[in-house]
Amino acid sequence: MENSKSKMEILPLQELEKLGLYKDGDLKLRPQDIESLLSGRRTNMVSLKEIQIEGIEIDKLDAKLSLYRDEKDNITLQIHPIYNKPQKHPLLTNEETEALISGEVNVMSKIHKTRDDQIISINIEYDKQTKDFVSYDPSRLPQIIEVNGIPLSSQQQEDFRKGKLIELEDGTRLQHSATDSQGILSDRKRLILSVLIDGGLSYLIFRELKNLRDNRHDQSEGLTKNYNETLAKLILENKENVDKQTTVKDYHAQMNNSTPSDSYRYPSR
Repeated sequence: MENSKSKMEILPLQELEKLGLYKDGDLKLRPQDIESLLSGRRTNMVSLKEIQIEGIEIDKLDAKLSLYRDEKDNITLQIHPIYNKPQKHPLLTNEETEALISGEVNVMSKIHKTRDDQIISINIEYDKQTKDFVSYDPSRLPQIIEVNGIPLSSQQQEDFRKGKLIELEDGTRLQHSATDSQGILSDRKRLILSVLIDGGLSYLIFRELKNLRDNRHDQSEGLTKNYNETLAKLILENKENVDKQTTVKDYHAQMNNSTPSDSYRYPSR
């Protein structure tokens, strides 16, 4: 992705510097983790060394990071360490907690009252790596119009936002996941998503997606006819920006907007 100045400005650099992840303009995070932060998701596991948290010196801490935007648009850095045992979520019953931890269900929808007394529906997922829960407002997820050039029905769009598994007409299956750094799981490693952002279409190209949790078959590379045709179309339409040696990942970076949209974020705690 492009680490443009406009994108970097929303990052809490002082907090990142305290964790040893930023110094003198150098952000010591992998590009994929930066993209995860800017998109409102959790990063992959990050190793923090020789840090101080609330006056306590810690030699090493493995944790995931995320950004949280409050009602006043203040952005703070959230640290998600690995807990010894699963943490409780105030909105879940014991039965719902166990269902998420065991993997019987991947996501739970609950009604939540915000600080300004709004009633909203939130999704809750369990992060097996950190042993805690991720909650987010599904209405703030981006609206996916097409996958590999295949249009999604209104019902499929709604199901995706709710964390349900959707299947395309060519058999491709995918599912939103707030606990994954890329936000999507699929039985294909490669997907191209057409996403509606601020009234216009943007394209997100993935080539290293993780497999669906309940997929009993090996994940395919995803070089399907629809994927290849959609990629070729995008390259032809943007050929002045695409070098012959450009990888799919690099091309994805070129097509990112310089300023992330608020609709691309959801608060995950």
